[in-house]
Amino acid sequence: MADSGDSARNAAEYRHADGSVEIVFAVDDGRVLTVREYPDEETFESETESAAYVGQHEGVSDLPGVEAFEETDDS
Repeated sequence: MADSGDSARNAAEYRHADGSVEIVFAVDDGRVLTVREYPDEETFESETESAAYVGQHEGVSDLPGVEAFEETDDS
């Protein structure tokens, strides 16, 4: 278990046994928003197969694509 001083703190990073990485994105009013990256699609499918798919989240679908966050030679 994580040290309680690091728990639910913005930018805290966790590595899971399945190879995925989870990063705390925001903490507000006791709620925690994370971003989780899976090492491959097979692991993602395995880990989410028992979850209920409810569509796309508008706030996330409105974000720019990954290319907007990539470093360029100009930076």
